[in-house]
Amino acid sequence: MAKVSVQRIVPITMDQAFEIAADVASYKEFIPLVTRSTIRGTVNEEGQVKRFAADLMIAVEKLHLHEGFTSQVVTDAAHRTVVATSQDGPVKDLKAVWTMKPMNGGRSQVSIEIDYHFRNFLLQLAAGRLMDHAVAKVLHAFEERGRKLYPASALPNI
Repeated sequence: MAKVSVQRIVPITMDQAFEIAADVASYKEFIPLVTRSTIRGTVNEEGQVKRFAADLMIAVEKLHLHEGFTSQVVTDAAHRTVVATSQDGPVKDLKAVWTMKPMNGGRSQVSIEIDYHFRNFLLQLAAGRLMDHAVAKVLHAFEERGRKLYPASALPNI
């Protein structure tokens, strides 16, 4: 499987960052290329851990690519992690892990690590060239979402 990992210091608290990452249904509102994000079925809660299925649609208009898939998501408020796994649609194997850690001054470090393998060899090759850039754009959009939702805590650009 291929892997991409990106981290960024964002001007919001660790708890605020976790809330954004755990709100999978809102991904369509701010994550580039995500055109649909819905929670399917029941959300199972066990203490600070929630488990649910999420349907996502990714669209790359320039390539006329529209692909949907379902992920199994686990959010863990105690450890500030969100883990999504999928073996659906174009994805043979996908594991995305969001991790939030506290930093000085009310900021947090947000990391996203994605291990992926597409069913289509050509899609896998194309993803290899674009994935680092795409994940960096996701983290930038994540930071902008934090600034929008939590303007009182947002620090100047860092």
